[in-house]
Amino acid sequence: MAEEASIDPKGRILIPIKIRKALRLHEGSKVRLKLIGEKIIITRPLTPEEFISEMEGFVKEGSPIPEVNPLKLKRIWEKA
Repeated sequence: MAEEASIDPKGRILIPIKIRKALRLHEGSKVRLKLIGEKIIITRPLTPEEFISEMEGFVKEGSPIPEVNPLKLKRIWEKA
């Protein structure tokens, strides 16, 4: 789905309604912006459950338990 939007004088972009509905975004929703080359990718933030689901399988059974710095894990989650 591709839509065009305009940027207002304050740098704000109105996300077209079709895209807002598809992503279940509403007034006050947070979004994540990621710059890839010359593209801006807009996504919903991951929920803690989605993050856990994506991280499953990174530690294999029988492997040593890695020491995890909670602040480093938080930064990884914020980037995801």
